[in-house]
Amino acid sequence: MDFNDAVTIVTAELTPQPWDYTDNAGTTLRVIPAGLRADPGEAEVLVRITRPDATGLGDYGITGPDSRGVAEVGVTTTDLPKVIEALSERGWWADNTLVSGALLVAAASGGVVVGVTENHGAGQHVDVGIVLPESQRLPLASALRRALDVARGWED
Repeated sequence: MDFNDAVTIVTAELTPQPWDYTDNAGTTLRVIPAGLRADPGEAEVLVRITRPDATGLGDYGITGPDSRGVAEVGVTTTDLPKVIEALSERGWWADNTLVSGALLVAAASGGVVVGVTENHGAGQHVDVGIVLPESQRLPLASALRRALDVARGWED
């Protein structure tokens, strides 16, 4: 590794770039590392889905109890390899035990279904989903793999 490679790696870890996919209806799936220091296995990669009719804080890329049509969930570096495997193998993965909500990733006819549920307290949650075409299945897996690598770099 030379100096330029080292600088590129450090820059990528300090400024992770999100991966976005927007469907024809205007719904956007975004993948980005949370960017927070964490214990091993606990750093998170955020998965956010935003519909074009998002209200409240969704206009600013922030979720909260007053936003509708936007949901975000953090997936730990412990769980993320299972999500990537499900995408790579055309399988499915679901977890509703995540602290901030639930994530579903499942192969579907001609594509991949991604669903995010964000919890905002007792009885308050937002469910948002998107269907990606088959051509985006492996790019999503790749984006999650890159985000996983960056998130692991933030683990102590």
